[in-house]
Amino acid sequence: MNPEIHVIITAAGRGERFRKRNNNPKPKQYQLLSGKPVILYSLQNFQKMSNVKSITVSAEAEYFNYLHSLAVKNRITKLTGLVEGGKSRFESVQNAFNQLNCSVDDIVIIHDAARPNISKSELKEFLDAAIKNGEVILGCKVSETVKKCSGNYVQQTIPRDDLWLIQTPQAFRYDVLSRSYIIAGKRTDFTDESSLVENAGYKVKIVEGSRNNIKITSPGDLTLLKKIMK
Repeated sequence: MNPEIHVIITAAGRGERFRKRNNNPKPKQYQLLSGKPVILYSLQNFQKMSNVKSITVSAEAEYFNYLHSLAVKNRITKLTGLVEGGKSRFESVQNAFNQLNCSVDDIVIIHDAARPNISKSELKEFLDAAIKNGEVILGCKVSETVKKCSGNYVQQTIPRDDLWLIQTPQAFRYDVLSRSYIIAGKRTDFTDESSLVENAGYKVKIVEGSRNNIKITSPGDLTLLKKIMK
């Protein structure tokens, strides 16, 4: 019997850099992309996956009513929790994780609301790998030359053969993620959940993703995604 899959979508960031560049008060995850709020793409993608049991969104409390209305309007029936985010992305995910009702072998998926363009086939391949391997992340191999610099002067050229750019979604067994939080203690300096799990001594498998799985960080990314998603 396959484990249940529970999804956490991180939407608590205010996206200050994006808002300053775009002169728009809304965070990037609520901006319209081809007529739909960016976060809705992720909600709909996971809603359509038959083995996804629940979706929890970590967000600022002022957006709870908006997210509830969005879910009702678009029949996102798997949205079972809205959790207030913390001071950082790490704390926001942990807040949502603490609200999950899971068995130890269930799979927890973490995904950035600002990544709306993961295809159905890519998501299915990723979920299959998560069920098989437990700890799985998406990434793309580095294709350009990488330099380590100091004061704008090159110190070293880094071999790129084993370098990857990491994306979301990321998947972990509930028990593994729970133990990893315990081992981390009061540390909150992890840049993603994979680094948290790695710190606890677990192996994490990388599945190759798409370069079109762009995380929106600037208004230009919205423009690019509109072209790609047509």
